[in-house]
Amino acid sequence: MTQTPGMSNVSIWDILGPYQTQHPTIPWGQIHEQLVGREQAMSDMFRLAGAQFGLYPQIVAEVLAEAQMGEPIEAAQREMIRAQFVALMEELQRQHGQG
Repeated sequence: MTQTPGMSNVSIWDILGPYQTQHPTIPWGQIHEQLVGREQAMSDMFRLAGAQFGLYPQIVAEVLAEAQMGEPIEAAQREMIRAQFVALMEELQRQHGQG
C-alpha cells in the first residue's frame, strides 16, 4: 500500500486492488471513479464548512491534499498548495511574534 509519510491514509486503489484479481469481471474503474467522486464531494463540503467557520483556506487545502482526499492533483498543484500553506504559517508566526 502506498502511504504518505506521517499519514495513515491509503488510496482507494490500495483498498480495491487486492480484490481485482479475485473478481475480474467487476467494473473496478467505475467503482473507483464513483468513490473518488464521493471523496471530492466531501472535500468540497469540508472547504465550504472551513470557509463558514473562518478557517484559512490554505490550511483546509493542505490537509485535504496531505490526506490525498478527492480527485488526484498534479505535482505542480500540490507544490503550490504546500507553498501557500507554508507562507501562511510564516505570516501567522510573524504576526504572533509581533503581538
